[in-house]
Amino acid sequence: MANCVWHSGLQRILELDKEDLGLDGTGPSVSELIESLLQPVAERGRELLVCVESSQGHQCKAELSGVKSPHMYVRKYRGPDGVLRLRAAHLPTVHEMTPEESDRHKAMKDFLSRTAQAAGLEVHVEKSTRIRSSRPDVTITGSGGVSLGCEAQYYNASAGTVLRRSKAHADAGLAANWITHDDRFHLIDRSNWMLTRQVTWREISNAADLALVGGFRALVEWRCTASAERPCLDNRVKTGCGKVHLQWDTPRRLDDEGTGWTSYEGNTRGITVGQTLIGAATGSVTPLFIPSRKDRRAGAYMWVSADDRTRWTDYRSEETPNLEDEQVPDEEIHFSGNDADTMCKFGEDTWTPSAPLERRGAYGVELAITVDNPASARTTVPLPDPRSTSESRVAARFPAPAIPRPRPGVCEIGTPRCGQPARLYAAGWRCTAHRP
Repeated sequence: MANCVWHSGLQRILELDKEDLGLDGTGPSVSELIESLLQPVAERGRELLVCVESSQGHQCKAELSGVKSPHMYVRKYRGPDGVLRLRAAHLPTVHEMTPEESDRHKAMKDFLSRTAQAAGLEVHVEKSTRIRSSRPDVTITGSGGVSLGCEAQYYNASAGTVLRRSKAHADAGLAANWITHDDRFHLIDRSNWMLTRQVTWREISNAADLALVGGFRALVEWRCTASAERPCLDNRVKTGCGKVHLQWDTPRRLDDEGTGWTSYEGNTRGITVGQTLIGAATGSVTPLFIPSRKDRRAGAYMWVSADDRTRWTDYRSEETPNLEDEQVPDEEIHFSGNDADTMCKFGEDTWTPSAPLERRGAYGVELAITVDNPASARTTVPLPDPRSTSESRVAARFPAPAIPRPRPGVCEIGTPRCGQPARLYAAGWRCTAHRP
């Protein structure tokens, strides 16, 4: 990255560390110029910005490498100190494969396509929507559920890009679904998402299905007693509060309950990407948005089962995210005032990692609630009464088998029953051979 760039339209060097970009009050408005510099390359001339060394008639190090061009783009860069700065970086040569079409990206598109096709669903790869508002990586047409616009994302697209593309999918009647392997990416909880573990393109290509480690939740509902397997959400650990708790939790944790649960991560396979995709398209899985208590425009996006969503709406009204109002706050750009370094630094070991991104998760979102009594049941499994005895709870869970009773007037002695004509004695129906 460089702190300066040659602007072929203005025919001058822009010094990105100076508040006036080195223009000294001449030329266009600085704010408008910065806005134009940050435009996507597809929306401006590719040759507008050039490496300063190359603009002076020399071949820069990037051009000599054969994989990068002398042309550049400007982006916001967050340094190790967490401050945003403007920096210029070299564009790849035209023939170089872009990150969006990496082997892993292509393998995930193929996986999504063949998974949906195996379930008999209609699938399109890299096809524009009917209103031409977007072109998802994979479009899965719903059959009783929602239609999905799936995006395989293996680099950290900007928050604005995620919101813009998600809204474009929604305008076309698609539920945006972003699939990634890094929970620090901007796409997390800005739209519905699926998180897999780190996998190679070969693992994706050979997989019958992929474990889903984030983006799907299960609703757990339990009566809070001293003997309950889960702790009280109101911190009454020893006795329990006697109320009903509901909590959105990971299915991996839920699977282990009652079988020797030992950790929050669980030790079972849990749910998979293929199961969730097919369930969403056919209606057994559905998207759910729970807004933040601090900012109603932000919140948690989750895939949940249709039954769990129905149960949740018994207690909380459902809200729909408004992507029109969603805005990404602009952070102030820092200008250090340093002079421009006009030498090309491409290939030199000058890279320092950016400050770690704060994971965008379900902060401020109410994922657990406590109620005095359960809502009128739309579920089939009743909650146990905390006042019942342990014997009655066991009897309710494991009812004794019904014992067939003999017909009146028939002897009931023996196994099998005697079945001879009988009369009623104090000990029951007996025939003459078995009378008391």
